[in-house]
Amino acid sequence: MVRGAMRPSAVRYLALGVLAAGLAAIVWTATRGDGTGDEVSDASASAVTATVAATTVRGDETADASASAVTATVAATTVRGEETADASASAVTATVAATTVPAEPIEVMGQADTLTNLDGWLNTDATSLEEIRAANKLTVVQFWTFGCRNCKNTLEALGRLYADFRREGVEIVGVHSPEFSYEADVDNIIEASADLGVIWPIALDTDKRNFHRWQEGNIGYWPRVYVIDGDNQIRFDRTGDGRATYAQLYQTVERLLAEA
Repeated sequence: MVRGAMRPSAVRYLALGVLAAGLAAIVWTATRGDGTGDEVSDASASAVTATVAATTVRGDETADASASAVTATVAATTVRGEETADASASAVTATVAATTVPAEPIEVMGQADTLTNLDGWLNTDATSLEEIRAANKLTVVQFWTFGCRNCKNTLEALGRLYADFRREGVEIVGVHSPEFSYEADVDNIIEASADLGVIWPIALDTDKRNFHRWQEGNIGYWPRVYVIDGDNQIRFDRTGDGRATYAQLYQTVERLLAEA
């Protein structure tokens, strides 16, 4: 969480403070009377509501936490003599807006590598990652293979991102790095890509040279997605197919475009 953001506990205390102030006003109204001894005043605070809007920022993502209702109904009855008079305090409402804290800058994770020793490209006339990057503001690079279920789970989110930001200077490059032999066949890749709606450029990394060079260590991931800015800096790097990951990807691209 970004330093300076209002914590949930602080929000609760603030709401309780507003509630206490409302109650004090109602009690004062109920007890002031005229001192005759024959009147009964029944003061009911029908709703004391504090609505608190707090903004929490975590890393690259912004989440809104709303404490939607803190409600107390208070019945205060004072009996004096034989008569009863009802006085209702209809509503005491306070809205407290927490201070908005700017999001932290999007991290620079180093310089992006290139793509070499490819077996060709699909869905583009480009012949290198550098050519694609030079023509766009941002380049999203995803390592995938068409037989991977986790990779398939990401394609809807990538399609939405492509539809929303392609005209603003965002290109996607799907680096196809096959896990099994049938995924290495170009005809199978072409057919599967059409069926899956993959219309962005595909780099054919048949021998997985780039797959292993971009992912240091003994383990490589399908899928893995990066965002590369106009200075060839990596600004986003995530593995897996989680919805939160691709929501963060979308938000990162949106922010970087706004800052460009």
